[in-house]
Amino acid sequence: MTIQEIDGLIEEGISLKQIAQAYSDIANLKVRGIREAVLRNRSFFDEISKVYGIVRAFAIKKGIYLQKPKKRLDILLTSNYRFYGNINSALINYFIGSTRELTDVDRIIIGKGGIDFFRATKLLKNYSELQLLHDMPVASELASLSRIISQYSRVLVFHSKLKSLLNQRITFTDLTATSFYLTEFQVKRINIHFIFEPEVAKILSFFDSQILTLLLEQTFLESELSRNASRFVSMDQAQIEADKFVREYQRLKTSKKLILGNLKILENFATLMAVKKEQNVQ
Repeated sequence: MTIQEIDGLIEEGISLKQIAQAYSDIANLKVRGIREAVLRNRSFFDEISKVYGIVRAFAIKKGIYLQKPKKRLDILLTSNYRFYGNINSALINYFIGSTRELTDVDRIIIGKGGIDFFRATKLLKNYSELQLLHDMPVASELASLSRIISQYSRVLVFHSKLKSLLNQRITFTDLTATSFYLTEFQVKRINIHFIFEPEVAKILSFFDSQILTLLLEQTFLESELSRNASRFVSMDQAQIEADKFVREYQRLKTSKKLILGNLKILENFATLMAVKKEQNVQ
């Protein structure tokens, strides 16, 4: 390998480090921008989800709630973009393990990462594709998706979730949150009395049209926060690896220059000895 080739590799390593630094800075800004809001709203949406589940389960028990035309929908949230570490692949594997063997379930794959994977592998026979303009849906995209999920009795959204900056969790969110409370009311036969104002049917209509959309939007926010935290960590690691790469080839360059210098000295010495020998012969 020549000095010029080594210089080229060093320049590539420096460029990769600069790119990783840029991605890291962007991810850090995004994490700062949405982390506080997501964590602040997390407990609120958990409580809202519980209330939704209780109301639906109570309505079903009392025969007030009309069953929806479709049973279950599983949604996978992946990204349109790359450089998020292994979080997308871990999420896809979790989704496959959770839903692959199920027959009575519809599936929607959201995001270019998941769509490209399932097109290439053919692991799932039946699923729908939905590629949003960006990872976070605009109002019209969110409304369209909400209309789809409103047809199902149970909706599970598979996504990543921030546990800490260095630790992301693969999980799912049951948007309808009905099964647990149905078990409480019907199987365990727990008698809990509620007073509803207005009547249950109107409360359910409000939840299905408004709260369900908010719960869905929260899963997108959780996923976006987790992905950017993962990108921040992976790009930081990429900078470390780029530094190692550059230092390794800088040492190689120094060693190469030393070897070439020694060869030049030996060549000059050999030339000098040959000249002296020729002079002695004369």
